[in-house]
Amino acid sequence: MHTLCLFIAACWFLAVTAGAQVSLLDDGIQQFREGYREWNAQKMESALEPLRQDASELSRYWQSVIQFHIVLCRKEIDASGTVQFLEESLDRNPRDAELSIMLAVLYGRQIAARPVRGLWLGRKVNTLRSRALLAGEMNPRVHTLAGVCWMSAPAPHGNKDLALKHLLRAAELYSVEKESVRDFRVPVWGAALCYSRIGDLMIEKGDISSARRYYDDALQVNPLYEPAKKGLLGIEHEKKK
Repeated sequence: MHTLCLFIAACWFLAVTAGAQVSLLDDGIQQFREGYREWNAQKMESALEPLRQDASELSRYWQSVIQFHIVLCRKEIDASGTVQFLEESLDRNPRDAELSIMLAVLYGRQIAARPVRGLWLGRKVNTLRSRALLAGEMNPRVHTLAGVCWMSAPAPHGNKDLALKHLLRAAELYSVEKESVRDFRVPVWGAALCYSRIGDLMIEKGDISSARRYYDDALQVNPLYEPAKKGLLGIEHEKKK
């Protein structure tokens, strides 16, 4: 009888612990999504606290995503702590395409700030980007950030045509994802960024109607997305000239 009671108590403890971990994970993801939608680094940072209490690999993935976006939101350049965290995350999951492409973006930002870093980081960016696209061929976030890489790379390494190719592919994949993803914990970030960057490239091509459509698509995903708002304001400003 004593053994049975201990067994029941142990099962109850495990169930409660698992439930607490799920709650922490969901709480962190929800806080991040709110901060991401508002592009608020402080809110995104607050999402890390519950996630750090969850030791699962899924929690670590979300911590990587959050730290990456905090860097972008605060326009940090060096971001050595976040780079190290993503490097460690990638060491634990070397086939994770999203981790690879996020790290490539951060390395690219470091190169843009100090071009001499390209001597040792340039090859890493190319390797990580290629690895990410191979492993994440059907992942819209991978294509989005690959496009951002090509758009943002300093001359002569940038390629606007390749950027547009990957961003348009990402847009197709986001449309499919929107209809298929139902799990709250599955990552669905990046669509507004994708559509807005396509809008920027369409502006450069002089295709104003397409640019407007993609900015509108970005705002349908996130009505608060400032780059898309600025894109539309720019179009209206040009019309009044």
